[in-house]
Amino acid sequence: MKQSPETPEAERRGVRGRRLTDRQSVVLDLVAEGLENKEIAHRIGLSEQAVKEHVSALLQRLAVRNRASLAEIATQLRIVGTMDLEPEWLEYVFQRSPVMKAILRGPDHVFVAANDAYRGVSGDREIIGRPFREVFPDGALSVLDEVYASGRPQVLHDFRGRWGAEADNRYAEVSLQPLPGPQGVAGISILAVDVTDAVRAREELAKLAAEQLAMFDLVPSGVVVLDRSGAVVKVNRAAQALLGSGPFADVTAESAQRYRVRDEATGREFRSIEDTLARAFAGETLRDLRLRIFLPALGRDASVRVDAEPLRAADGSVRGVVAAVTEVAGRSEGV
Repeated sequence: MKQSPETPEAERRGVRGRRLTDRQSVVLDLVAEGLENKEIAHRIGLSEQAVKEHVSALLQRLAVRNRASLAEIATQLRIVGTMDLEPEWLEYVFQRSPVMKAILRGPDHVFVAANDAYRGVSGDREIIGRPFREVFPDGALSVLDEVYASGRPQVLHDFRGRWGAEADNRYAEVSLQPLPGPQGVAGISILAVDVTDAVRAREELAKLAAEQLAMFDLVPSGVVVLDRSGAVVKVNRAAQALLGSGPFADVTAESAQRYRVRDEATGREFRSIEDTLARAFAGETLRDLRLRIFLPALGRDASVRVDAEPLRAADGSVRGVVAAVTEVAGRSEGV
């Protein structure tokens, strides 16, 4: 069966998948710089006719019609390291990328390129050809100077600033990459991702945690939070007043013996805090568990009521237990 001829684009993708020779790569780069055959010949020490033959071979091998298309392929090769891409994809890699991207040149950090997302944060002002300090007077100029001077990239986490239409602070993860030149660093590439929503959510969680901690300490019953191993990870003020501090804050297997924990109805002694709350660690909610314990802080035995609830991980497994301990009035005795 006769095969149908390949389309020009299919043919182009096929030849781009093969490596160029070193000489072809050099010629392609010089074409991309806008040099004519005579200038290329002088630059690399070949005859003008030899350069012409190399350019013709490149046009044929890469299945393009003119030097402008060769320059486009060379730029693509420099940026992404391969010729096997659709030319229009590059627009999405830089200009239409949702990540803010810009390129600065020289020690004054003059904008030479910026994508749509970056122009958006600058208020859609014309920024090309202007120094960074003019566009963002309150920006991270000192960090840019440091990257330019040292040649070392930097990443700024939760960088705060004001941009776009919002008057409130916004936050971004910013990557600053030095760009080499003939005599060292010649520019800086900026990549930035807006993380404002994540930072604000984290701040709200911190506020909520602070509020919960304040309420935790206001609860009149002693509240104890234990992890899966039975170790205490948090106690409120009422628990500290009732049960004391010190060893209780670092509960071990001996803690139940220290507090002489026993079932009020049967008198059975518990070997550990985890043993005391075994049903809760098994996933059961405990209500009105009556215990007799020794209170070191008060120097006496007391009858307490314990209510406990299992804490569950995202997968539903028990990751710990929270227990409320309340002394039952009129049931204590001295030692």
